Amino acid sequence: MRGRRFASQQDIERHIANGFGAGAGASYVPWLRVQDVPSRGRSHKIPGVKVDRIHHLLSDLERSYHLVCEFSEDVVDIREQYPLLPLEHVQTIAASIGVRYPTYPGTKVPYVMTTDFLLTVREPDGSFKTVARTVKYQKDLDGKGAKRTLEKLEVEKRFWQKQGVDWNIVTEEFFTRDLIKNLGMLRKYSKLPRDLMKSSLHARFIELLEDSRPYPWSLAECLRKIASQLSISYADARGMFFYFVWNKVVKIDLLNAPLLLTDALPEFEVVQAAGQVSLKENMS
Repeated sequence: MRGRRFASQQDIERHIANGFGAGAGASYVPWLRVQDVPSRGRSHKIPGVKVDRIHHLLSDLERSYHLVCEFSEDVVDIREQYPLLPLEHVQTIAASIGVRYPTYPGTKVPYVMTTDFLLTVREPDGSFKTVARTVKYQKDLDGKGAKRTLEKLEVEKRFWQKQGVDWNIVTEEFFTRDLIKNLGMLRKYSKLPRDLMKSSLHARFIELLEDSRPYPWSLAECLRKIASQLSISYADARGMFFYFVWNKVVKIDLLNAPLLLTDALPEFEVVQAAGQVSLKENMS
């Protein structure tokens, strides 16, 4: 699909009228899509497992943060590439702090700035709040060209402050490589086939998993034995284990070690109330 060009104010107004940057949940349409942005690295179009639509992620770092947001039980909606509108408000903020407002290349048309992620987050008391998160590699914040980047980030920060929305920057230091590798694998098992969605089967699986603690088995050996006991395939037993980990029924360390079938059965905790990876202050 061909990307959109912004050569005039009318182009911007037309895209707003067509619903880009509007909606919530499955009906949200990102302001920018992968095909709209010249490639500056790897981009991703990913079917959501939390929100039922295609997510447009413009870097590996955005993909990493998206994985963490999908895994978090606190995050209930994810809107990526969210536009800062109306333009006049953002331009006024830039002018008030002496920042040159960006324009589309080769034109004098004011650029529609975006925030990488606008999240709806569930609070401990059950209420909801909106938080804005910008995803940047650390080198873009303190390397060549950082001054201009920081100027635009200051405009973005003030825009959200005026809306009463918490805003923060997320860098690659927010994750571990093991966490992202583990979540990338586990999200494939966020749901199970219907024939495996039986409470009695789940209870027996957890019972057998608990009984496996004393034995020096690899994770694969453990799952093969459980599969034999339950008269299911090894692939189904593996899928159930990963499903339980993704859905916080079984809690293991995903931050500090890769989850490998050939390694020993990892230390785990079976939790009644779902736990989650600590997302530090950037998610709260």
